[in-house]
Amino acid sequence: MSLDTNSRNGMQRFQTIMHLGMGCFYLVVGMLVLFVKYFGTMELSSGLAYTLGTLMIIYGLFRVWRGIAALKSGRRAR
Repeated sequence: MSLDTNSRNGMQRFQTIMHLGMGCFYLVVGMLVLFVKYFGTMELSSGLAYTLGTLMIIYGLFRVWRGIAALKSGRRAR
């Protein structure tokens, strides 16, 4: 394997880990926005809080799905 192949495999592994990590982060923050607004301790309007929380959860699910798809397709280094 050349140095270029090793560096590419390392970058793909890093991107897969970032997809999974950031996806989990967005899921947690989206749920926090929804639950904190539900308990009334946030200064956002209800519509904005629900929209923002829902969009963050959807984006988090997309990032997790993308990371899992990358793992299944074998794009990461073995």
